[in-house]
Amino acid sequence: MVSTADAGRRADRAGAAASAVAPVDRAVVYGVRSQGRLEATSLHALRALKEVADTIVLVHPGRMTPESRSALDGLVDRIEETDGDDFTSESYAAAVDEVRRMRAGVTEIVLTGDSWFGPVADLAPLMGRMSGSSADVWDLLPPAAPREAFPGEGFPAVGDRPWFFVAVRRSFFDSDAWRRWWAEPIAPGERERRLVTDARRAGVRHARAFETERLHPDDPGLFAPEDLLELGVPFVDRAVFTSYPPFLDRFAVIGSEIAEMMGERRYPLGTLRSSLASCVPPKALNAVLGLLSVLPDEAVDPDGGASASIAVVVHVSDIDEIAEILRRLQFLPPGASVFVTTTEGVTAARLEQLLEAWSGTNEHTYELRVTPQSPGRDMADFFVGCRDVIQSDAYDLVIKLHMRRAPWKTMNRLRYFRRYQLDNLLSSPGYVRNVLSLFDREPELGIVFPPMIHIGYATMGRGWALLHPHAERLAKRLGIRVPLDTVSPLAPYGGMWIARPAAFRVMMQRRWTFADYDWKYQRRFGHLAHLQERLISAAAGQAGFSSRTVMNFAHTEIGHTALEYKVDQMFSTTRGWPVEQIGMLHRAGYTGYGGTVALVRMFMRINHPRVADAFRPFYHLALRGHRVFSAGRRVASRLRSERGEKEREASS
Repeated sequence: MVSTADAGRRADRAGAAASAVAPVDRAVVYGVRSQGRLEATSLHALRALKEVADTIVLVHPGRMTPESRSALDGLVDRIEETDGDDFTSESYAAAVDEVRRMRAGVTEIVLTGDSWFGPVADLAPLMGRMSGSSADVWDLLPPAAPREAFPGEGFPAVGDRPWFFVAVRRSFFDSDAWRRWWAEPIAPGERERRLVTDARRAGVRHARAFETERLHPDDPGLFAPEDLLELGVPFVDRAVFTSYPPFLDRFAVIGSEIAEMMGERRYPLGTLRSSLASCVPPKALNAVLGLLSVLPDEAVDPDGGASASIAVVVHVSDIDEIAEILRRLQFLPPGASVFVTTTEGVTAARLEQLLEAWSGTNEHTYELRVTPQSPGRDMADFFVGCRDVIQSDAYDLVIKLHMRRAPWKTMNRLRYFRRYQLDNLLSSPGYVRNVLSLFDREPELGIVFPPMIHIGYATMGRGWALLHPHAERLAKRLGIRVPLDTVSPLAPYGGMWIARPAAFRVMMQRRWTFADYDWKYQRRFGHLAHLQERLISAAAGQAGFSSRTVMNFAHTEIGHTALEYKVDQMFSTTRGWPVEQIGMLHRAGYTGYGGTVALVRMFMRINHPRVADAFRPFYHLALRGHRVFSAGRRVASRLRSERGEKEREASS
C-alpha cells in the first residue's frame, strides 16, 4: 500500500518534471500582518519564495523602517505601504493590479503572507506539480474557520490577516468575476474563507494541492500540523505557536514536538524562536515551545562554555552565606571576572579578606565595589553599580547572583529559596557546563533562570504583584512591543540568572540611577527593582532573544509532584477542560478571602456581567483604598526590618 505522503512525493516529482516543459510566470504578493512586524521568519520565507517566483511584492501596513527596507534588499521587487497599522485583505487587490502593471506576461499570482512558518521543504516540486493543473485558482488547505479567542487572557480575536497560500491564474484575475468579487462588501477576515466558494459559484475552476478532509474537516492547519508535515505540506500555521496555551493543551497540539519536526526538515529553529520571542508573551511561549531544560549534573559536553568570557555580578548583604556562593563559583570555567557589590564599609572590609583568600584557590579574578544604600538592593547594584560591566563587549555571558538577608521569611523558606536558585543555576561543575552549552547551541538564547518558585511562596497567579500597569508604561517608554503576559510574567523571581549582555541592551536604554529606586519614585516606576525583574524576558524578546528556564533533576522531582497535587486540588470544584475552568475563574474575578461581598461580586460577574460592570468603578475605588492602606503597612514593616538590620550590623 502506498501512503499518502509517498503519493504526494511522487506527484511532486512528476510536477517538477512537468514544470520544466510548462514554465509559469509567477508573482508572489506577501502580506505582513501589522506595522513593524517584519520578522526573521518572513525573511527566510521570502528567500525561499524567490526561488519559485519571478516577482515578489511585499504589502506592509504603514511606514516601513529603514532597517526593514535594508533587510529586504534583493528579496522583493516592490514594497507597497498601505494605510493603517494592520493588514487588510483589500490590499491584495491593489497589489495584484500593481503586479499586472509591472509584468504584463504574469500568468499566476500567489497571495500569501506571514500567516505561516516555513517552508520546511523545497517549494519547487509543489509548484511544479500544481503548474500542470488546469484550475483557475488553487490553494494548499481549506481556509481556517474563525478561531476561538481569549481576549481576557491576552489572546484577542485575529481579524483580517494575510492569506495562507492561494494562487490565482490569469483566466481568473483578468475576468469580470474577479473584479466584481473585490467590489462586493465583505467583512474583514471573511474574504479568504469566501474566495473558493464564491469562485466556484461563478464557474471558476478550483483545485487543492493536498487532500486534508480526513485529518480535520475545518482547520487542519491548527489541529493537525504534524499530519500535514508528514503529508508534505511545506508550511506550519502560525497559530500553532501563537495561540492561548491551555487551548492548545486541550487539543494536544504540542508546539515543541512540531518545532522538532520542522528542525528535522532543516528549518532554522533559532530563527523561529527569535521571531516568536518578539511577538508572543514570554510565559506563553515558554509553555507552547516547552522551553524548560532539565539538566543532569554530569556534563554532556565537557567543553561546554569553555571559550566563553564570563562576568559574575554578586550582591552581598548577608556575609554569613557568601562562602556558599564562592564555592559554587569555582564550578565555572577558569578565567571568570567576579564583581562583588555591597553597601556597607564594614561588610566590604570583611569581604575583601574573604575574597583575597578565595582568589588564591582558583583562576578567577575579582573586584569589590561599595555602592550607595538603595531600596533597589541587588537590582540597583546590577543596572547602576555594574552598568559598565553589562554594557561592555568584553563578556559573552553575565551571571547575576545575590546573597541578602530576608528577616521576614522563615528559615525553611529562606533555605529552600537559596537552594532552589543556586542549585538550578550552579548545581555542580557538570551542570554548569550543561547550562553554558545551551548558549553554545542556541545563538538566539538570551537568558536562562529557574522557573517560578512555588514551594514556600504564593507567587503563582500573582506574579505581577500589582505592577502590570507600571510594566506597560515602562515597556512603552523603552520601546518594548512584546506582549506582556496577563497573569504572571516569565521572570527570574529571586533575581538570579545567566544571560548574554546584548539581551539587556533594551533595558539599558535609560541610564538608571540609584535615585530611581527610591520610594519617592514609586509613582513613576512602581517598585523599579521588581519591575525590571519582571520585564527582563520581554526586553530580551524585543532584541530577538528567547528565554529559557532550567532545573536540575532533584528540584524537578520536588517541584513537579507538588505542583501536580496543587493544580489537582485547585480544579476539583470546577467542571470542564482546564481552558474552560480557567476562563470561568477569570470571569468570576478576584475571590479575596471568599467573604460575602466577594462571593456576591463573583456571582454577578458570571451571571449578570452588565450589572457588575456598572458597579465596577465603585468596587475598584474601594479596592484601591484597601491596597494603598495595605501597601503602607508593608512599607512600614520593611523599613522597621531594615532599620533593625542596620542596628544589628552596627552593634556587631
